[in-house]
Amino acid sequence: LDLCGIYFYADYVFKQSGIPEDKIPYVTVGTGACECITALTCGMLIDCLGRKVLITGGYILMSICCILFTLALSFQDASPVIPYLSMVCIFAFILSFGLGPGGVTNILTTELFTQTARPAAYMVAGWVNWLSFLFISLVFPFIVVSYCFLVFLVICFSVVVYIFLVVPETKNKTFVEIQNAFKSNNSKDHTADSGRTTLLTTSI
Repeated sequence: LDLCGIYFYADYVFKQSGIPEDKIPYVTVGTGACECITALTCGMLIDCLGRKVLITGGYILMSICCILFTLALSFQDASPVIPYLSMVCIFAFILSFGLGPGGVTNILTTELFTQTARPAAYMVAGWVNWLSFLFISLVFPFIVVSYCFLVFLVICFSVVVYIFLVVPETKNKTFVEIQNAFKSNNSKDHTADSGRTTLLTTSI
């Protein structure tokens, strides 16, 4: 969500999506209500579903919302209901982020790093977070067109692939078990690379 202009330019985004101006303040309040809902429910879901399921599912739902929001922006003049579909997509996007990436990321940072490396990890994460805010606040006004959210779709989908392939599940696992899961993933990649190299050498 740091790479999305919904918060910085909420009024402008809602206006572009066709929401009547007298309804925009209420819709903006709705985005805050979505944040409150996720803050209250995310803690209960993390231990039930696991970190990897929540963060992956959150980014998948965010990707779907980006697609639907792009379609709604493209066909907003087709029906008076379409602008409200855009509003629902924005609410769903915020809920997906809050229930997944927003609530899980800090926990993953704690569980993936040792005590000595954790301050540096949080510092890097904080820098990336605020630089993303700065970047989107400067760039978003120049890219806000019907298809701009396809950029965020690519980002969300790329994160899904990375987490699915690289990041292990950390629920109820010790740091040693998490490190072994990382080593297992690396050994699988090394074995696959060795197999491809052997096949290539044989064919040559």
